[in-house]
Amino acid sequence: MQYFLSLIFGLITAAAFEPVAFWPAALIGLGGWYYLLVTANLRSRICISYLYGLTLLLTVQHWTGIYVGNTPWIALCIVQAIFFIVPAYFVSKKQRYNQISFATSYVLVELLLRTVPFTGFGWSRISFTQADSPLSALYPLGGVVLVAFISAALAATRTLITGLVLISITLLSSVLISPVTDLGKVRIALIQGGVTNLGLDFNSTPQEVFKRHLSQTAKSVTRKQVDLIVWPENAVDIDINTTPGIASQVSDLSKFLQTPILIGGVTRSLNGPQNQSILFNPDKQQVYTKRYLTPFGEYLPLRDLSTKFSKYADEITDFSAGKNDLVFQINDLKFQTQICYEIINDSFRDQVKSDFLIVQTNNATFGDTAQLDQELNIAKIRALETGREVAYVSTTGVTSFIDNKGQIRNSVPKFIPATLIDEVNIVEGQTYTQRYGKYLEGLSIIMLLVILFVRRRVRR
Repeated sequence: MQYFLSLIFGLITAAAFEPVAFWPAALIGLGGWYYLLVTANLRSRICISYLYGLTLLLTVQHWTGIYVGNTPWIALCIVQAIFFIVPAYFVSKKQRYNQISFATSYVLVELLLRTVPFTGFGWSRISFTQADSPLSALYPLGGVVLVAFISAALAATRTLITGLVLISITLLSSVLISPVTDLGKVRIALIQGGVTNLGLDFNSTPQEVFKRHLSQTAKSVTRKQVDLIVWPENAVDIDINTTPGIASQVSDLSKFLQTPILIGGVTRSLNGPQNQSILFNPDKQQVYTKRYLTPFGEYLPLRDLSTKFSKYADEITDFSAGKNDLVFQINDLKFQTQICYEIINDSFRDQVKSDFLIVQTNNATFGDTAQLDQELNIAKIRALETGREVAYVSTTGVTSFIDNKGQIRNSVPKFIPATLIDEVNIVEGQTYTQRYGKYLEGLSIIMLLVILFVRRRVRR
């Protein structure tokens, strides 16, 4: 029965993610998992934790297998579910400090999810589910790590006093004065040009996606109407450096509208293709190359082995990663962009120091799946953590403006060509999360070591 319940609690936890997005489900699921752990022996705790994690991951990450087959999806989940075993070694009915052990060991679970294997795949972190809950006040204070800790601690709470203390911490964090200050506003146009085909062949007709975004911009934005126009990732679906006329068309449009245009496209280099954001003002000026590549999407780990298990493996070309961050600058305006998968990298969050943040993504490759809304939800959390408004633009949706409270202020429907224009607050400074959040995972590991030390001393 306890193994069956671990599956149920894994499913309940998954309901905290899109498309259900019922945030209390995270606390309910974590609480059920904790209850099973404190009533079982070690062998059972290991099985319970693995089944809980596997069910959660298979459900939340189901979209990863839609177009590349079930093998990579299932294999990734089987490996990552191992990380959920960590709390099984720290929580039991005979141990002291179970609540703090569960919370700190769960932080370690999320650390493993975002770093292992290869560069990690931290998509299904439960700390990504609380953007619309009262716990959202914790994101600017300690980021996803603090939210993971408090969520697990609340779920494991069995006494009123402990629960009240944790709730008080959350409430007090909401009234802290933010170190980020407003400086003014900038007007931005986000171009969702759409695609003809959803899936891996979204760009099967050369220049079609490019022409869609070029046309949508020309017909929906007037001269000097905005301060910046932003196209999504892969909006230019052909190499802008080697294809005659592409760069000049973007430059001519920028010159006609008297407005800078930030585009997304793939170019070729000596080391392989590169995923880039390029600023035209009106000519090509600054270029940012994506640094955090998507495993099994932009490069194939263990290629020789992968080709034996997936017929799609040969279709994946290994991209070349960029080396440096870049702050785009237009006169006094400064902004940074994160390209799709980079949004889940916590260290990139801490590098955001510009006036506002842009996220460029191409969700056409994932069709009409939960991936679209899950990624948008992560963008909401990054807005909270950085204290910055986010201009989130996609080829197919969900193109949105997100305020620094993590709320979607404006958006357009999925899968239709559309232009979204709004004002974005520009700010300066860094939140407590950006300054100190990187130390919290290390602190959690130290806490676990202290707990182990104390328990051994007590046994003696």
